[in-house]
Amino acid sequence: MLIDLCDCLAYIQSDMSTQVEQPPFVLAAILAGRLYRMLETARSMNISSSNAKGISIRGGDKTAGFKPITDFISEMVKDTIDISSTINSTALRFSITAVNEKRAVSALNSFNRAKSRTEDATRSASLQNRLSPLQDKIQGYREQQCDYCKNLKVLFDDVTQRIRAARIIVTNSRTEASRAGEYQANLFSIADDLEYCSQRIADEIKICKQHLEQLTRMIGRT
Repeated sequence: MLIDLCDCLAYIQSDMSTQVEQPPFVLAAILAGRLYRMLETARSMNISSSNAKGISIRGGDKTAGFKPITDFISEMVKDTIDISSTINSTALRFSITAVNEKRAVSALNSFNRAKSRTEDATRSASLQNRLSPLQDKIQGYREQQCDYCKNLKVLFDDVTQRIRAARIIVTNSRTEASRAGEYQANLFSIADDLEYCSQRIADEIKICKQHLEQLTRMIGRT
């Protein structure tokens, strides 16, 4: 698995400067990389939410309305991190499966060329015996990739809904912060951090979905 992933990353480094359409395993590896950034942002969001929870506890009645908001955001961030981790690992498995398919297709093409050049019936039959298992393997890899794309779409839709809800809650948090007396400035600052993080995650999801749509189209053409 590690060797295949290294192949993905090496290909990315050598080919990112070109304008040609990236192959599926490269797109999936790029997707996994963006998911890693999204995870880091979600963790930062979790820290801000924890800070807000601490202030809401210290503030007593003045910040009581902020506590259910921070509870919701903390739970949402935890779920988002879990889902994002699943998306990340699924994207990496897709990438590795696509690399394996690429190798199998290359081997199949080599055997086909050798078969077309040989005039020896025994050797031709031997090569043919190798072709069928390779074709089955390639088909299996493509079916796996289709399943991965379907799973990724469901997961992205799930995390999209959670981030949308979080952005609404963050807006409400400003109303609660305005009632927090001497804690107002700190809570407004945390609300700004939460808004910034949720926007970054929403932006990353949008880009990731574009990569996923491209992946789905490419798999549909194979």
